[in-house]
Amino acid sequence: MLRALSTGAAGLAAQQIRLNTGANNLANINTAGYKRQGVTFADLLYQEVGREGIPNVPGAAPPAANPPGGAAAPGAPAVPGAAAGAAAPVQAGSGVRVVTTPRDFRPGALIRTGRPLDAAIQGEGFFRVLLPNGQYAYTRAGSFTVDATGRIVTQQGYLLDPEISLPPGYSSLTLHSDGRVTIINSEQQYEELGRLSLYTFNNPAGLASRGDNLYLATAESGPPVVGFPEQNGVGSLAQGWLEGSNADITRELVDLIEAQRAYQLDLQVVRTADELWSMANNMRK
Repeated sequence: MLRALSTGAAGLAAQQIRLNTGANNLANINTAGYKRQGVTFADLLYQEVGREGIPNVPGAAPPAANPPGGAAAPGAPAVPGAAAGAAAPVQAGSGVRVVTTPRDFRPGALIRTGRPLDAAIQGEGFFRVLLPNGQYAYTRAGSFTVDATGRIVTQQGYLLDPEISLPPGYSSLTLHSDGRVTIINSEQQYEELGRLSLYTFNNPAGLASRGDNLYLATAESGPPVVGFPEQNGVGSLAQGWLEGSNADITRELVDLIEAQRAYQLDLQVVRTADELWSMANNMRK
């Protein structure tokens, strides 16, 4: 009964994480550039409850090598005096645990906004921004704005890297698919201000989530590889568009229902073990 309680509790904890992850995916169904999270599980350690004795015969295989019915397994030596139908040892598991919550970096659908400072990445790559602490972070959300000094920043005010500043009095801004940023300046002349870079990783699933649609490079993700859009396998940019969340509301609701049912089953295991324990404690001679 103690084992049943701990096994059920392990299942409850694992399904709670699954519920929380699914709820977070649903909450970000309209978040630009959001990448859904999944949950992977692994079973915990097993313990052999009972094992039959191994015959003390030189070169003999253990009883588990003989399948039910007494027939020896292919290549296994016959065991003199072994009982027919010897079964494998009985094992009892101890529950489940969450191994990881990987992110799905498949692209989301493009959403038309018409804003000149919105840019969607079509293909591989991340924008890079500079955090206030001097650390670099990476994002797929290309909804940018301009700060008081004319620099292009994220909606949270983080500076886009490489830095691009817009001069006062410009009349139009064009973000080309290859990353070039051009304007018509105050003198009505065409001017190129710079070129955006995109960054790729050997293992994007290893990136660490920071919040605000930002990811941090880790040892698992590998170092960032810089490149220009439309070169060396790097994606292109689409001005006036945003990449939507790749979380699908139907899939997330189905996953939540499955997690809820599994949680109920684990809760029933704990309740049944508690009832049996109560019966055992109330037994009288």
